[in-house]
Amino acid sequence: MSRICQPGPDGGIHMAENEKAYEKVVERIKQLVVEGKLVPGSRLPTERSLAEELNVSRNSVREGLRVMQNMGILSSQQGSGNYIALNFDQKMTELLSFMYFLKGIEEEQVTEFRLIIEEAALRCAVKRATPEDKKELLALLDRLDKARSEEERLKYDKKIHENIVLASHNDFLITNYNAFIRFMDKHIESMRERVVRGLEDNHKLEVTHREMVYGILQSDLRLSMHGLEGHFGYIEQYGSQG
Repeated sequence: MSRICQPGPDGGIHMAENEKAYEKVVERIKQLVVEGKLVPGSRLPTERSLAEELNVSRNSVREGLRVMQNMGILSSQQGSGNYIALNFDQKMTELLSFMYFLKGIEEEQVTEFRLIIEEAALRCAVKRATPEDKKELLALLDRLDKARSEEERLKYDKKIHENIVLASHNDFLITNYNAFIRFMDKHIESMRERVVRGLEDNHKLEVTHREMVYGILQSDLRLSMHGLEGHFGYIEQYGSQG
């Protein structure tokens, strides 16, 4: 951060107002995005042009760009410049990880949050799922039914949940879910592994997936919700056991 020390009226040394000049850079880029002048993939103006336009130093411009890169909004390409990116998922996962450990959040609260997200996604998917979405969900359900190894069952179980969220066609929900699932994969042992260990067989769990999927296929919210509630009922019963 660029800071200029100047003598104050009391003779002491004070930081000049331009100590946060980099924030002008951040706000200008945000303005260009809001106005639709910068979209994903757009190349930003050069450091020199931003410095001249905003009347700040190039060091301040670099500081502002670095802040936005750390937020996942920009990506830098050597010799080419800075571009608008969409790397939010990874940054959100990092924030969730810090929050989980620093606030001492209990695993049961994580499960509750996941249920809230998947309930919202399911409501949207029942209304918005396209024929292609439904075809893919049905194919995944068939692969889950035919899976022979626990590794395969875990794979298609996860894909069904991910595709239900994708079928919501709500980009905000999808981005948050992707970050959340990466956080769970990184820090929390697979809940389904514990659920499967608790159940005598996989049939009960697979029935819940069938209800979720067929509810979407038939635009039957009640059936889908019954499956989701049953699924999380098993998680609540067995998922917290070590």
